[in-house]
Amino acid sequence: MTEIRKHKMDGRIDHPDVKERIHQVIEDYDKKESAEPAPVFIGFSSDEGVERNKGRRGAAEGPFSVRDKLAGMPYTDPLYDYGTVMGTEDLESSQEALGSAVADILNKKDFPLIIGGGHETLYGHYLGVRKAHPDARIAVLNFDAHFDMRIEPMATSGTMFYQILKKDEDVDYFVMGIQHSGNTGTLFDTADALGVNYALMDDIRDSKKISDYMFKALENYDYVFATLCMDSVAEYAAPGVSMATPNGFTPVEIHGMIERLAKLENLISFDISEVAPPLDEDDRTSALAASIFHKFLITKDAVK
Repeated sequence: MTEIRKHKMDGRIDHPDVKERIHQVIEDYDKKESAEPAPVFIGFSSDEGVERNKGRRGAAEGPFSVRDKLAGMPYTDPLYDYGTVMGTEDLESSQEALGSAVADILNKKDFPLIIGGGHETLYGHYLGVRKAHPDARIAVLNFDAHFDMRIEPMATSGTMFYQILKKDEDVDYFVMGIQHSGNTGTLFDTADALGVNYALMDDIRDSKKISDYMFKALENYDYVFATLCMDSVAEYAAPGVSMATPNGFTPVEIHGMIERLAKLENLISFDISEVAPPLDEDDRTSALAASIFHKFLITKDAVK
């Protein structure tokens, strides 16, 4: 049986009688009694996919480090924590376990916020979405410097979207932040052959119409699920990743993108992956991922 590990949040308190930080309001999902939909954090402690992809390990510690950075952030609405799915060398079984947990949250009409883990987190995320909505027309939006569409004999942190598109004709793939420096001609050819909707980082910066088109197109699906690979963010702001990107999204740019994402009415789940604390500098990447989650939470609350 897959271990679900709990993680206690802690932090400062400004008023003994007022719960106004995440560590004060967050509750164990097992104890949720209200039928009112709420956001639910769930971790996926795995970097087996990164290892298979010949990357640098460390992302298995991401779910715990990001929670620590979230703990003290201001928040007053209901919020829950499912715990962390503890991955093993059997990546495929670990992804199935994550998928079952995500489906459980979705079937209860709650909103999964998944903390990876290597970007192999996304495939487990997908399994959960598809299990909860077996007949839906779905789009996945990826903020990433890489397509993650390698054709390999086994699943890695670089194969997920190829796996999804080859098995599921009712999923379309959108990706924003693609870098020429991170993708070979073969990967661009694969993306074109499978009808991927992609936006290059340079084009996003040259014209707001590019991101406007992508977000508008996403409105046409039954459901959207989204993922942010932290290697899409510039290395100076997110050094703690397996493969850093010098010219990625700035913190201001990625916060703006996530604000737009949170306003999508058909969005049902969101993950942030590839935070690797052992590779980080002064916890900058963990802190940025926590800030992005916080931006997502307060924006989504504002548009209820």
